[in-house]
Amino acid sequence: MTLLMLIIALPHTASAATSGYAHVHSDGQSVLRSAAGAATTLSAHAGEVVAVIPYSRLAWLTVHLPPGSHGPRLAAVLHGLLEDRLLDEPQLLHIVPGPDVQTTARAGGTATVAVCDKLWLREALAPLQAAGLTVQRLVPELSPSDTPVLQVMGEPEQSHSVLTHAHGVTPLSPNTAQWSAFALLQDPQLQVQAEPAMVARVQSLLQREAMLQSAAQRWVQASQSAWDFAQGEWAQGRTQRMQRLLLAGWQTWRHAPAWRPVRWGVIMLLVVQVLGLNALAWRAQHDMSDQKKTLTTVLTRTFPQVRWVVDAPKQMQRELELLQRNAGRPSRTDLEPLLATLAGLMPADQAPTQLHFADHSLRVQGVNLGQATQHPSLKAQGLQLRQEGDGWLLQAEATP
Repeated sequence: MTLLMLIIALPHTASAATSGYAHVHSDGQSVLRSAAGAATTLSAHAGEVVAVIPYSRLAWLTVHLPPGSHGPRLAAVLHGLLEDRLLDEPQLLHIVPGPDVQTTARAGGTATVAVCDKLWLREALAPLQAAGLTVQRLVPELSPSDTPVLQVMGEPEQSHSVLTHAHGVTPLSPNTAQWSAFALLQDPQLQVQAEPAMVARVQSLLQREAMLQSAAQRWVQASQSAWDFAQGEWAQGRTQRMQRLLLAGWQTWRHAPAWRPVRWGVIMLLVVQVLGLNALAWRAQHDMSDQKKTLTTVLTRTFPQVRWVVDAPKQMQRELELLQRNAGRPSRTDLEPLLATLAGLMPADQAPTQLHFADHSLRVQGVNLGQATQHPSLKAQGLQLRQEGDGWLLQAEATP
């Protein structure tokens, strides 16, 4: 089985990376295999490598961008807008705007920004880089969603609940009595996703059906996020990004359930095309075989002395010329017809200096006939004109 994606969950504490990384082998849509191991045990040929930043390491902020702040100015504008709202200097933080921020910044408007600590991110990725793994994408474990989603993780003794919504990601208090302050938890469109140990508890608490989702499945889902933190010092070149987009598109087309009808349609179309081409080829070959048999029959009935048929049309032409010679009529390879053909091929301002006829071939010197070698009249009469030494030779086409 080809592994198209290696998804690595970065630990909350960078020092924990020395003991190993939880990781998932995936086709981009489902979990193929999940495990935990040191960076040196992870395959260096695992396809696309995606690192997942834990939600606990990200802060989500909303900013109002002025019109015309797109392009190279965007980073400086974000630093200026967030400087008074951050506990650290902006230079020490990895500030990532949303996927559509350039459009918003051009006209001005509200945008969501994610922030994480650069030092932590460097230390969390260092063992992977030392092991020769190139992380092509950095995605958040949880990101803003148009429809509110409640994520419940962990065990009953130590659980974590996070609410994702259009404006960010909000961790909830372990004290569920305080959840009533969040109106989104009463939203009819609220989706509830819980790890196996928490499903029953969540359903009892909220009186809603919870969808089972393991940590590995959550990381696979995160790998499809439109947010990409591989920017700044973690950015990659245009070629790598193009390869990543092509690979992501192939994974989606190859494995996404929504594309299953299209995949079957393409397969059926290819099968029909192959069968159709084979049928056309068989028909063409059958028709050609019938034509050859018909020509062979005409040749052997008209000229019974011909016993071996190799090329019926040329052999028939040769027999006809033989009959013409025996009847005293000039054939296409006699001197007079060849001279008449040559006269139609020669340029008007040139005249041959020497003519020589022998063995039904006419040799001419002193003229340039390079433009006449493909003249239609030659093909129609079964003749060929070719250069030989310092002259030109006009004769019948080669016969079997």
